[in-house]
Amino acid sequence: MPFEGGTFNRAMALLVLHFVPEAGNAVGEMRRVVRSGGVVAAAVWDHLGGMPGMRMMVDTVAALGESGRQLRSRYCFQPMMQPGELRRTFAEQRLVDIAEMELTIRMDYQSFADYWAPIAAGEGPLGKYVVALDAAERARTDAAVRDAYEAGRPDGPRSFANVAWACRGIVP
Repeated sequence: MPFEGGTFNRAMALLVLHFVPEAGNAVGEMRRVVRSGGVVAAAVWDHLGGMPGMRMMVDTVAALGESGRQLRSRYCFQPMMQPGELRRTFAEQRLVDIAEMELTIRMDYQSFADYWAPIAAGEGPLGKYVVALDAAERARTDAAVRDAYEAGRPDGPRSFANVAWACRGIVP
């Protein structure tokens, strides 16, 4: 980062470390720019087991074919998302008084369209996957994910409890 060491009282990375190729180095840079006694914190979604609404979509496209299985492999096993992984990284970067916690955030959708619109528009890694599909595969995917969302019931509100891992450490 283009800052002098010890410049800030705190540094935070929210929902980004799993996209950083060398996340440990990013945490090290956060530590470097925070003064002694300051806080370094981060949070990431638990894509493997803590986001049932997104896993519903990922598992559905994985059942449709190889490209979906490849998406699932990438999406579910990004760095920094496993329990304890943030804590280990913070310890490796010599932060102290480290606390890792699980945060539960409920995501409510009014309908399938409410759930699907951001993904269909290309938002995030799942959206990038969907918008890259050809027309026939896109229609097949839309229908299959709608079927999974509805689960044999009429379209309407659905609610998913999602887990994020959060970690905080102190610069010695």
